[in-house]
Amino acid sequence: MLQVKRVSQITLLHAPALDQIEGVAHAFSTRRAEHTSLTLGPTSSDNPMIPINRSRFLAAAGVPGWPVLKLRQTHSSIVNDMIDTWSSNEPLEGDAAVTAVRGAVLSVQTADCVPILIADRKARVVAAIHAGWRGTAAHIARRTVEFIAKQYSIPPSDLTAVIGPHNAVCCYEVGEEVVEAIQDPTAFIRRPDRAKPHLNQALANQNQLIAAGITEARIVTSTLCTQCRADLFFSFRREGKHAGRMLSIIGLAP
Repeated sequence: MLQVKRVSQITLLHAPALDQIEGVAHAFSTRRAEHTSLTLGPTSSDNPMIPINRSRFLAAAGVPGWPVLKLRQTHSSIVNDMIDTWSSNEPLEGDAAVTAVRGAVLSVQTADCVPILIADRKARVVAAIHAGWRGTAAHIARRTVEFIAKQYSIPPSDLTAVIGPHNAVCCYEVGEEVVEAIQDPTAFIRRPDRAKPHLNQALANQNQLIAAGITEARIVTSTLCTQCRADLFFSFRREGKHAGRMLSIIGLAP
């Protein structure tokens, strides 16, 4: 479960499971400040408020001035090892990032897709994942856990994962091509009163995390739906191409 925090008029979400790991900072943004249009992306936008909003969000999250390590998200299976802060200037192509760099935050942008934040229990490494249905089909969550185990020699059983707000199974209608691509029948719900199946993005990614070795007890899943909760979140499905973006961040304290 995630908890709501309001700091300097910025409403954000955080997970007690990550708060308990000393040396890890994290937060999931919402659209709420003194208004309901606190968009934090996309980074390619020329909206002059985005960098201002990002600075405010970082300060509210307790990481003022930290470099934000960015991805050019392409719904891929690419996992990046952020060994320095270069990507704070030039985003790296991919949909997951891992780092042991201290005093910087990894970030993923979402507006219906699944943000996943991961930290190991000794605060040696953190990861941030962007998983839309294509990334889920490409096993981006599983690949990230496997990358951490191989690159940093950290067993998956030492990891805690938090699945943030996303377009939930109540609203996320998909076509048969998505069912075929993801190949996980447990992640879909079919009902006679619905023309198409609904995808449980959280469950599909949780299954991948468990398959990679993270214990179910160390996975926290938000039940907040970005499409349902227009008061808290932007939603591409609801608002279309002009929808704002939320930012999910995680980093290691200096």
